[in-house]
Amino acid sequence: MDIITINENGFLDKIKGKKPLFTCVISSIETTTYIPISGVHRDVIKYTPAADVELVFCGKSLSLKTPPIDSTGSPTPAIITRSCVELKNIKNLHIDAGAFIKPKIPFIEIDYKPTGKIEEGKAMNNSKELFKKGYLLGKNLEADILIVGECVPGGTTTALGVLLGLGYEAEGKVSSGSVNNPHKLKIEVVKKGLKKANINKNSSVFDVLNAVGDKMMPVVAGLAISFAERKKPVILSGGTQMSAVLAVIKEINKEILKKNLVAIGTTEFVLNDKKGDLRGIVEQIWDIPILASKFYFENSKIEGLRNYCKGSVKEGVGAGGIGVYSIVNGLNPIKLREHIERKYINLFLDLQQKPL
Repeated sequence: MDIITINENGFLDKIKGKKPLFTCVISSIETTTYIPISGVHRDVIKYTPAADVELVFCGKSLSLKTPPIDSTGSPTPAIITRSCVELKNIKNLHIDAGAFIKPKIPFIEIDYKPTGKIEEGKAMNNSKELFKKGYLLGKNLEADILIVGECVPGGTTTALGVLLGLGYEAEGKVSSGSVNNPHKLKIEVVKKGLKKANINKNSSVFDVLNAVGDKMMPVVAGLAISFAERKKPVILSGGTQMSAVLAVIKEINKEILKKNLVAIGTTEFVLNDKKGDLRGIVEQIWDIPILASKFYFENSKIEGLRNYCKGSVKEGVGAGGIGVYSIVNGLNPIKLREHIERKYINLFLDLQQKPL
């Protein structure tokens, strides 16, 4: 099986032969500039969201000399997303919900200002407005399927905060883009923020988002609900960050989840992550499909790709969900991996590395 499925419930048939729109919602978090909750290096963290969507949109990063790459030689998952875009000719549109550095490509701006200080319980003050903007934007986008990803360095911490704020057992369950998942630090940060914002069982979903969420979440929730209302399938393309978005959707419009039009599309690396538990989180929220694409990176000639199998990067920029769509619609995952390998060599040739 090239796709791992949990509670598939006929969802894959709904996306076969249909024309998708891929969109990635980007945001930055002020807390990440001084607390190391993200696996992204501090020297490039402000540039990463812009560089990632630039790569997806035009095939190269414009805000950085090369696309983001970690210390293990593992490239940004945007290289997977771009490969699917090229091989399946997928239209893509990108949305800024408060990135520090704005992309040097056409994009839709929903919020200019980054997400704030999570540990202070002051992530934002406009989550309800952001949801409404995402919803209205979604109503004006046309496609058979919405595949929506994210790029938010530090976003698994905000995911943890929102899940805890809404009453779910999520401690030690959110993933990380690095091999070493700093669970203890994440928990400390969000519990401090939840306490300072006086979040309790009577707090609304928007109260929780304003305290410890990030600006991507309400925007993606709005986009997803607007498509599902029109009976169009939605792939929440990501890992445990999208489980938090699912929890937000449930709070805003529980009925929409009964239509079996929303699924989480991720990578095998997230689903198999022993330091996270995507399935355990989702099962607490709603019985929706979890679909994980396989890329067979364990057989790659490039160490940086093999390192995905050891816990590096894992997911992001919609790689898992767009991979699921592409594979279901005829893209051979071995051909996809070979294409990714060629892009790796072309994009990182000037680095002092010898991937082959």
